[in-house]
Amino acid sequence: MTRRLFAEHASDGFNEWMEKCVQDIGADANRALGDNLHALVLGGGYARGEGGVVRAGGHEAPYNDLDFVLVVHEHRGNPSGLLRPVSHRHEKTLGIDVDFSRPLTVSDVRQWPHWLMWSDLLAAHRVILGPGDILTANAPRALLGSPPLIEATRLLLNRGAGLLWSLRIARGLEGARDADFIRRNLHKCELAIGDSVIMAHGRHQPRYTGRDAILEQLLSSDQAARSFASLDAYRAALAFRLEPSSAEASQPSEALLSATAERWVKAFVHLEQRRAERDFTNWESYARWDGIREASLNSLAEMPRNLVRNARLGRLSARYPRERLLRTLPGLLLLRGSRWDTESSQFLREWGKYN
Repeated sequence: MTRRLFAEHASDGFNEWMEKCVQDIGADANRALGDNLHALVLGGGYARGEGGVVRAGGHEAPYNDLDFVLVVHEHRGNPSGLLRPVSHRHEKTLGIDVDFSRPLTVSDVRQWPHWLMWSDLLAAHRVILGPGDILTANAPRALLGSPPLIEATRLLLNRGAGLLWSLRIARGLEGARDADFIRRNLHKCELAIGDSVIMAHGRHQPRYTGRDAILEQLLSSDQAARSFASLDAYRAALAFRLEPSSAEASQPSEALLSATAERWVKAFVHLEQRRAERDFTNWESYARWDGIREASLNSLAEMPRNLVRNARLGRLSARYPRERLLRTLPGLLLLRGSRWDTESSQFLREWGKYN
């Protein structure tokens, strides 16, 4: 049987240590939840063998979060509260966040929508506890196909928000959450720009390894995408994803962040033109467009909930709040608006609730 690796580019010692840590987490989760735990599934880069590894002083350490999907027999009690001490205990050992998803039942898995996160998880995951086919036997088969374009839109929104946050830090409006915050979010944004091209052509694959070859092929024939997607920047972001170098002395400059923001805006408008089948001449025309961006969240059935959501934000609207976020982010990334400091802060607060 082939040994499963958490980081194919790391040493045997690192992978063996991670194996022990993950098994210990599984055992502690099992003790915490008892007979209600059906399965514990590892997702993300470490499940694909592409987890980030930092090397310093001859020592290897994990970089990315450990993301576990929690499958329970029944929705009862407070699994999240019971697992919080487990997370804290192992975070001290690993030096990274240990995250558990909200509790899901098999019935929930069978109803997964075609979201990028579920598509990637189904294609590449590792069952730590429970039936080995807990996902493959229950998740909708449609998830194995390339996700719908709205998923590329949501990906760009989230990575653009990270870039906006980085711009605020670079301008001295707030402090960074950690030393690598700006660099990490810049690389995530570059990946999203390239991945939006790949997804627009229906060529998404869960593994990062090999995506640059797909992007290179697409850029050879997609002239519009060549105006905003940089293959070199994409490859640099892939390299950072696998082996981030925390030893670099300086963070990206505000000028570099702004240049990337300009390409993000071009990528976003290009994608939305394709998805909405409309000819947006620039980001302003997109912002002025009063059409619905996400139909599933703006149905008649959702209107009462959307009215409540907007009332909490001090607005009167029956549309899901993310509609406004999609319209306003391009201008904020281009540093438009006389109240940019206030408006960018407000955007990030709302994005934190509705991303």
